Amino acid sequence: MFPALLAAVLAAACGGRSGGSPSAVPHADLIVATADSSYWVTSGERGLRVRGVPMQLARVDGRFREIYVADDDRSYFDAILVGQRLWSRDLVRGDSVELFADTLVPRFAKSYAKAHPDDAPLAKDEEAAERPRITVTAELEVLGVHGPYVSFEYRTDMDVTGERTNADRHTARRGVLDVRTGKAVTVAALFGREAAVRAEGDANVEWRLARDSLLALRDRRSRRAQRAIASFAFDPGSFTIESRDGTPRVRYAVPGEVSRGSLNAVELEPREVPAMPWWSGVRDELPTGPDSLLTWEHGGLELQASLAKDGDIARLTLRDSSRKDWPVAAVTAPVWRVIWLDAAVKADERKALNHAFNDASMYSDDSRIVMAPRRAKPRAGFALASFHRR
Repeated sequence: MFPALLAAVLAAACGGRSGGSPSAVPHADLIVATADSSYWVTSGERGLRVRGVPMQLARVDGRFREIYVADDDRSYFDAILVGQRLWSRDLVRGDSVELFADTLVPRFAKSYAKAHPDDAPLAKDEEAAERPRITVTAELEVLGVHGPYVSFEYRTDMDVTGERTNADRHTARRGVLDVRTGKAVTVAALFGREAAVRAEGDANVEWRLARDSLLALRDRRSRRAQRAIASFAFDPGSFTIESRDGTPRVRYAVPGEVSRGSLNAVELEPREVPAMPWWSGVRDELPTGPDSLLTWEHGGLELQASLAKDGDIARLTLRDSSRKDWPVAAVTAPVWRVIWLDAAVKADERKALNHAFNDASMYSDDSRIVMAPRRAKPRAGFALASFHRR
């Protein structure tokens, strides 16, 4: 069962603090999107209901799309070869568009099959060796959805025992894709050339200063990082979209490669960029306020997400126009977006959305959303922790 479903405490409450009846619950119809799940909240005369499923949604031109990751498993008994692909599926039409596909694992699998013609790929239910000689994996993680644009991180890990040292390779980078086309987009295309030049220049300066500061250190703990730093290079295409109080921001992340362990791209500080016309279709889904108490307003209603002390759970509360609070549910944190469903949602879209929630409730570890390769995990590795800034 998915961690999202285990962590979510869908204890919907029918009645306010003063003990109101179910009929007093304000009318609301919305979807709460977190990093790993979607929660459909409905309330009215029949009370309040919450459905939580391990599904990520995008809303593009009024149409809903499911964003999902699928495994590409090409493993052998002594070689774990698991890549991933990122897809977008139109809920009404049912057709899917491949947004991003790992190429490392397919290439390696082809060369492995040629070098080991007597080996057969593992069947679905077969287990690999407890300590396989070769592990090559690729992981795709969705980091945000803003209208038609999906921010992601792509990490690869290659560990080959008994081979030459440079056979081990671990990489990480980020990017933004257009779910309508599957094409990568640039900061200039999203927020204008002038904003891109300014943001890229400032981020490049920040990176050079951080790199030079690290290289200037002389303590023993920094030596390993200094050896690895040469493999990191600023790339204007490695960035993600963020927001703060509805204002768009971009965060560059320096991609890199190391020979030992796994890593993440090195995050730099987020930078504000101007809201272009497409952002108006995103703004209403985004929260205001600090991370500890996020707020969304719509038609006299207010939804609040209060972060629990452990930071893993957010408690949702619906507030009506009289400032009366109605506890909704506890969901996995962080809460990314709230999609308010109103009369503008067409009947076929609502029907398709209901079917998608029903289907997603039956997802398993071997379908759609993939948390990790099922046969092996890369060795714990190296990260430039001193550069990670939140």
